[in-house]
Amino acid sequence: MAISNVHAQSATSTKEMDNETVYIYGALNTKSGLIDSAVKTEVLSSQEIEDSHYNDLSESISDIAGVSEISVDRRSGAKTALIQGFGENSVLVMIDGTPVSQNSSFGFDMTQVSTENIEKVEVIKGGASALYGSQAIGGVINIVTKKPLNKKKLFIDLSSGMDQESNEAKQANAKVLYSNRVNGYGHKFTASFRNQSDFDLDKNTYAKDGPKYSKLNSSLYLDKKLGNNTLSLNYMYFNDYVKSTSSKPFGSSTFGEINNETRTTTHNIKLQNILKSGDSSLKTYVNAELIRDDLNLNDNPKTTFQETHKLTNYDSYRVESIYDRLVFDNHALTAGLLYKEDRVDQKTRTQQTESIIVDHSDIDHKKVWSLQGYIQDNYFKDSYEISPGARIQYDSNYGYNFSPKVSFSYFNELSENIESKSWLTLGTGHRSPSIKERFFTLDHSSVANYIVQGNDNLEPEKSISIQFGNKLDFNREHSIHGNIFYNKISNLIETTELESSTSTKVFSYKNFDNVDSKGVEIGSSYTPNNLNKFNLNYSYTETINQTTGLQLLNRPLYSWKLKHTLSPSESLSIINSLRYTGKKYTNEENTKISEGHSSFDTKFNYRYSKSINIYFGINNLFDSVKDPTIDTVVALNDDRPTLGRYFYTGIQLKDF
Repeated sequence: MAISNVHAQSATSTKEMDNETVYIYGALNTKSGLIDSAVKTEVLSSQEIEDSHYNDLSESISDIAGVSEISVDRRSGAKTALIQGFGENSVLVMIDGTPVSQNSSFGFDMTQVSTENIEKVEVIKGGASALYGSQAIGGVINIVTKKPLNKKKLFIDLSSGMDQESNEAKQANAKVLYSNRVNGYGHKFTASFRNQSDFDLDKNTYAKDGPKYSKLNSSLYLDKKLGNNTLSLNYMYFNDYVKSTSSKPFGSSTFGEINNETRTTTHNIKLQNILKSGDSSLKTYVNAELIRDDLNLNDNPKTTFQETHKLTNYDSYRVESIYDRLVFDNHALTAGLLYKEDRVDQKTRTQQTESIIVDHSDIDHKKVWSLQGYIQDNYFKDSYEISPGARIQYDSNYGYNFSPKVSFSYFNELSENIESKSWLTLGTGHRSPSIKERFFTLDHSSVANYIVQGNDNLEPEKSISIQFGNKLDFNREHSIHGNIFYNKISNLIETTELESSTSTKVFSYKNFDNVDSKGVEIGSSYTPNNLNKFNLNYSYTETINQTTGLQLLNRPLYSWKLKHTLSPSESLSIINSLRYTGKKYTNEENTKISEGHSSFDTKFNYRYSKSINIYFGINNLFDSVKDPTIDTVVALNDDRPTLGRYFYTGIQLKDF
């Protein structure tokens, strides 16, 4: 039994998908976990990801209006999401409706997630939902993975490339997926390996502009339907290695080479059961995520040994039950109960001489936990839909919090050829400081001459989010949408620089008392014929510290992207994308600016046969590149692309 509500009209129908019951509210599939039909949800399909040759999640989200990727200075090559002025720790990333943990010193690194296992990416902006927890103040990115079908599926993607300028930034990518369902047992295996060599834009310096990295992902999924129950086991493995080369002075005017090596391994295990009975379902899962972050720093150019070795073990455990039920044919109720626990240990070994080695425990068996309950009702009648909800949370360190939210949408046929959907959302948010913001210490003096320290005196963030928007569809050929948003945050947790008695910069976290985030997002899609398709997205965001009247740092004021797909035949498609990212301030005083920059990518797809696709592409065709990194004590701010004009080619093999 499946429940569908098309354009918010009350209706009930039956639909089978791979022997699974699928609940659909407001035309949104709840298998993903995003069931807020009154909230506008952006969706990016696996076909779009494949056609655009995206290798990881960070590249994929650039196609979604109002969502951008930002580089993390604290980890070379890492990228986190920025939504409506919120980034790093305030954007929740989920895989199949289950949150994944942040990295050791920043938000979730989206470059970890390869794309071969992505069925679609869903995004809800702002804190408008009661279902996704305190971390979703900025928004939710949910990765829906591919599930085994009633037939064998095999997918292989191989590609490689090199930049034009240095001929050093060589990349190699290999991805594979196999799935099938035999005698009612579904099984799936995925694996990917991505590798890049380091590169340098200026051979006369010790510091290199691009890091060396390798990323290994794999997963194993099993499921079996037993009566009204569907049992599943999902195991994911991430192994991320990054080596960056910088420089440090060891004399009045002399520099030497230093290296930073980081290896992060993650084991994520999820055991789940879904019980279906009539118009209701009960999903229960147990999830364990074990992360080991191994950091090695060679701080002193004169020595042959590594001066600092920092080992962090971070374990996260979740037990959650979610109950869905259709009531009176027009109420879709969702209620849930969650227990979450985080544990962390951090140890540092320093070596000052060949014989002097000191071991120190930075964090000794710290543990925090929370108990959360939530409920939400999707009520739909005629052309209206309203979703009131609330979440109550008890945190082991910060006590109780209650967060109500409500969303409203209205569908209207303005004429035979024009359809309209409007939405209005109002939500309150609450995010307790993470265990990492409170306790972690990261010494990156060798990379960028700074240290990041935790702050156990932080207060929880609180927010109010308001969004209003409208979408118009014309003859299914042209659509345009706009969204206006306003977020008011108290005690926003941000990184700040502390006073230091040495040349090494020291950063920590602090609460900003009063911050406003406001802006507008506009998008348009136009398909005039079978040959052409145009997409245009634009967003403008101001994130202002009301105490000082200044913009928060590292947030682009605006960005836009124009994408054109040309399909001259069934076997050939050409995708051209022009993207511009506006300027942003790089210090709290707003006296330093990273200028805006543009990039142009072109991609070719040729369908040689039903099972073979050949592709070719050029990224950053205009060769917009930052200035080469120089040997200096004070790091320079330049957020233009590090990698210049880049050529690549690849092949995709499907079900051969």
